[in-house]
Amino acid sequence: MDRRTALLALASAVALAPQSLGATPLPRAALSPRSYRMAALMGGDFAILTSELALQRSRNPHVRRFAQLEINEQVSVAASLGARPGTAGLRPDQAALFDQLAATPASPRFDRLYVRGQIIGHRELLGLNDAYRRRAAGDPTGLAVANLAVPSIETHLTILSQMKA
Repeated sequence: MDRRTALLALASAVALAPQSLGATPLPRAALSPRSYRMAALMGGDFAILTSELALQRSRNPHVRRFAQLEINEQVSVAASLGARPGTAGLRPDQAALFDQLAATPASPRFDRLYVRGQIIGHRELLGLNDAYRRRAAGDPTGLAVANLAVPSIETHLTILSQMKA
């Protein structure tokens, strides 16, 4: 993704959603198919943007492999939800984490910040998808995506915790 696209995604973040990473999750009973889709796509956009930075800056082969895996997976998730990656943008809190990562030069510190951001994002997406798959009546596409996402996210969290250690 080029800088202009990244900046447009960051600029659109303010208008999209006020929820912050680690804050109170979306009300699960009121999570509509549209709000699920938007939250999943925003989480995917965050993962893609930060992973693209990791591919550019990290020298750690584990970080680089995970970053490419994450990009590939989020492109597939977006396609499954009928969207193109990068179209949902980022929330302000995601944009702030992205900015912090973008301001960090290639270093072990960059790798630690990337892994930390991925853990935060994956925990949030795990909660979103796990809750949605229990309440996705009438949304077969969202249900299928959530059912596939949960075990994948759990695996990613295991990989990330090993990388963090």
